[in-house]
Amino acid sequence: MVRIRKAIGRSVRASRVCALCAFTALALSLGGCSLLGGTGTSGTAGTEHIDPQISAEYLVEEGVLTVAFDTTDAPQGITQDDGTVTGYNADVAAALAHQLGLKVRVVDASDAAEVLEGDQADLYFGAAPDDGDDALTSVGSYLDDAPAVFALTENADAVSASELSTWTVGVQASSAAQDALVKAGISASQQTYSNVNECFAALVGGEVDCVACDAAAGSYLARAFEGVEFVGTIDAVDEYDIVADADALELIDKVSEALGDIASNGTLDAVHAAWYGSVPRELAKTLVDGVTLMVEEPRTESSLDDEGDEDELGTSEDGLADEPTDDLDADTLADDQEDLDSESVSSSTDTYQADDSEL
Repeated sequence: MVRIRKAIGRSVRASRVCALCAFTALALSLGGCSLLGGTGTSGTAGTEHIDPQISAEYLVEEGVLTVAFDTTDAPQGITQDDGTVTGYNADVAAALAHQLGLKVRVVDASDAAEVLEGDQADLYFGAAPDDGDDALTSVGSYLDDAPAVFALTENADAVSASELSTWTVGVQASSAAQDALVKAGISASQQTYSNVNECFAALVGGEVDCVACDAAAGSYLARAFEGVEFVGTIDAVDEYDIVADADALELIDKVSEALGDIASNGTLDAVHAAWYGSVPRELAKTLVDGVTLMVEEPRTESSLDDEGDEDELGTSEDGLADEPTDDLDADTLADDQEDLDSESVSSSTDTYQADDSEL
C-alpha cells in the first residue's frame, strides 16, 4: 500500500519568463482560482489546441486526465463551497493535462491503490516515493516538504542551529516540526500552539522569535504575514510523488515526459510560487546552517524481532509509522488574512494574484 502524505525566486532568466507567457496568460489568478476552468470537476488549462498525447485505452475517460488527491489538504487541495477544486495539486494537474492535450477531472481520494487499481483515476498526487507497492509506479516528484523555520526578515539571515537554541520557537504541539527540533539538537525554548496559524500570529506579535512547521504549510501562510521569511529546513526532505498503475506504460511515459517539460520550461516553478511564495521548489539545499541530519540504519528482520511487536513501534493499522503533521486552521486563515485577496504574490512571472478568501 502506498503511504499517503498528510500535511500539510522572485525573478528568473528572461528565457524562462518567455517560455511561461503562453501558459500563465491562461491562468485566472493565483491562490483561490484554479487552472481547472472553474467547473469543479473538469476543464482545460488553455485554449491552444494540442492533440491528445495518450491513447483512450490508458485513460479512465477518453480525452480526460483524471487525477486523484485529498481535496481538503490545503494548500495542496482546497474544495470551495460550490465544489470547485483549487490548490497546488489542482494547478499542477491542469498544467500536465494542457501539456498532454487533455481536459482534467479531479477525484477526491486518500488511497492511491484504491482509486488507481479500481479504475477511478489515472494518476494519484501525494504519494511517498519509497512506499509504493509493485502494482504502482512513480511518475515523478512534484513537491518537496520538510520541517522548516520561519522568522522575521530582520532576523532571517542570522539564523543557525546555535542561534536557534537561544530563541523561543513557536511550534504546533505534537507536530513533525517539534520532533525535528529535538532530532536536530536544537535546545530552544518551545512555545506550543494548537495550529500553525497561531504560531505565525505569535511570531508577528512578538511572542516568539521564529516558527518551526512544515515548509509547505508555513510558506503558504507566510504570504499573509508581512515581514516573515523562510529561513531553511531542519530535517530530511520528503517528496510528494505522482503515481500511476504500473501496467499503464504509455500513460507513465507520457506523463513523466510532460512533468519534465513543465519543470524545465518554468511552469512548475510558477505554479509553486503562486501557492508557496518565494520558498524554493526543491529543498535539498536549504538545511539550516549547523544542523546535521541523522541517518537511520536500515532495520533487519532480526533487529525488528529484538524491538518487539510492530504495535510497540508506534505504527498504525496499515503497518506504517505514525507521523505527526502540522495543521492549518482554514477558518482562522479566512478571518485573519482578507488582505491577501488582492495582493500580488511573488512568482516567477509576477502575473498571479492571490485570492485565498475561500479558505
